[in-house]
Amino acid sequence: MKIESVRVISREKVEQPVYRYVKPTDYYKSILGEVSPTEAAMINEVCTLEMRAGDYAAYYNTTSDVADFAVDLSKKLNGLDVSEINMAWDMLYRLSLPLGRAGVMMHALSAINILMYDLYSRYLGVPAYRIMGGPTRKKIRAYASHLHPTAIPELQEEARKYVSEGYKTMKMRFISGPSDINGIDKNIELVRSIRDAVGYDVELAGDAWMSWNYSFALKMVKKLEKYDMAWVEEPFMPDDFESMKMLALKTDIPISEGEHHYHIYDFKRLLDAGIRILQPDAVWTGGITPMKKIAALAETYGAIIVPHTGNVYNLHCIISEPESVTPVAEFLTKYREWMEQDMEGIPFPVKGYIELSENPGFGIEYKKSN
Repeated sequence: MKIESVRVISREKVEQPVYRYVKPTDYYKSILGEVSPTEAAMINEVCTLEMRAGDYAAYYNTTSDVADFAVDLSKKLNGLDVSEINMAWDMLYRLSLPLGRAGVMMHALSAINILMYDLYSRYLGVPAYRIMGGPTRKKIRAYASHLHPTAIPELQEEARKYVSEGYKTMKMRFISGPSDINGIDKNIELVRSIRDAVGYDVELAGDAWMSWNYSFALKMVKKLEKYDMAWVEEPFMPDDFESMKMLALKTDIPISEGEHHYHIYDFKRLLDAGIRILQPDAVWTGGITPMKKIAALAETYGAIIVPHTGNVYNLHCIISEPESVTPVAEFLTKYREWMEQDMEGIPFPVKGYIELSENPGFGIEYKKSN
């Protein structure tokens, strides 16, 4: 079955909620305000991509810049068999090297790779995780991800709600970094309030979103150790592997990285820096093909994969790997991601667990695909 076309079939303006959290741009609030790099660069228009082969079609939502790159790259795929997924990925990766290796070009490769997985598994009549190796369990444990800084009573009530819904792990967002002279105390106040609300029978992680430097991070983790953190996420900018390595040696709190890293080479550097919780995202890091390689690489280091966001593509990767390697999925509780606009069939947690359907492909359909 040959790939016939990849095209944009719809463009839709979207407006996503903006929540408070620490950002690497906080040094420039007087110029930029509260806007984050993601909000500034990406989330304003959602495009639906369609890939067709024979009587089959697959659909994928992404941003306009990613969609345009994906359409341009995909012209090299016309006439290629939809099963030749790895060859297509490698060819396009090599072709895009002068412009790629990270950022929007890898997002475009992710789109093409995911569409090919979706289309081929639809053709075979099986869920995508079946062609990734099959399921390793009946359902996936999920953790509740939000807890953006608000008034303390509201934050505590949100945390208690997650416990009542069956979650055993939750993740908060820190509010401050080095640009705030009282940042450490403000962060600790948030952590303490959540622990006061839910106790210590629940795992609590915290996200610093690339916003700390080594000195601030070291002081932070020393004060956080008494609160039994499950992990501290993305304390440094993505290329600061040396700070990651030094911090990992200085604290018993696991340090996680990977949301803003790409393909296997970045993840080898993370593992060599002592990171043992990797957080790639199939829609950013290059697609399913590199996700499977990253999982294998992680296993050789005794590391685990906790993908960034619980999008359905990550969920299929998680369930196709041993639970010892991919133990848990992130679930963003307060909003559905921009890439899930106009989708039907998205799985949601029930009592802290997610079950995937036996529907072909990734089990989702697009309301506007016709």
